[in-house]
Amino acid sequence: MFQDNPLLAQLKQQLHSQTPRAEGVVKATEKGFGFLEVDAQKSYFIPPPQMKKVMHGDRVKAVIHTEKDRESAEPEELIEPFLTRFVGKVQRKDDRLAIVPDHPLLKDAIPCRAARGVEHDFKEGDWAVAEMRRHPLKGDRGFYAELTQFITFGADHFVPWWVTLARHNLEKEAPNGVATEMQDEGLTRRDLTALEFVTIDSASTEDMDDALYAEEGADGKLHLTVAIAESNRLDCRRQQAG
Repeated sequence: MFQDNPLLAQLKQQLHSQTPRAEGVVKATEKGFGFLEVDAQKSYFIPPPQMKKVMHGDRVKAVIHTEKDRESAEPEELIEPFLTRFVGKVQRKDDRLAIVPDHPLLKDAIPCRAARGVEHDFKEGDWAVAEMRRHPLKGDRGFYAELTQFITFGADHFVPWWVTLARHNLEKEAPNGVATEMQDEGLTRRDLTALEFVTIDSASTEDMDDALYAEEGADGKLHLTVAIAESNRLDCRRQQAG
């Protein structure tokens, strides 16, 4: 009777449009609840049941409820997920895989499976690259990821290095460099001591390796000057001075 009632549909649409909403970034806590940070001055409490729909760092649109003068946010729409491609540690139980993202505020294991073409048999403690495939705010039942790359075994002493390289999508092996020799004997040297170079060395340091100076050009772009120590020329002068 009421299913196709146009007046009822109009009323629902009106109530929906009048309900206050806010967009912000989800900030998780270790106690299960979270906050929707709209800006530096405004945030809304997210109850633990609603936090199961989102992840720390997600940008979402939420419905704002007010009960007993207390406001809370109910995540409604995913604007931008925090996790897309990420690295994490694999868990395996009863042939079911899950991965815990390598992030201090992401403690929950995300169910996952190996992507097509990935032949490694993942074990407990392995490190892997994963990509998110499902999100509750996209209409899915829960979070779900695919393991797209095996990084290394958990017992590997070089885990910090391999994980960092994988996080930034860099190869484990360094590329082959091309040996070059700088031919700068014919360059005209300029006195740049008037420029305000910046270095991490202390004021008492006499041997400075390098320093930087940046200025904004007329085109609005930053022009960077790098000063690199040329110790061999100074050594020659010291030898000549006796």
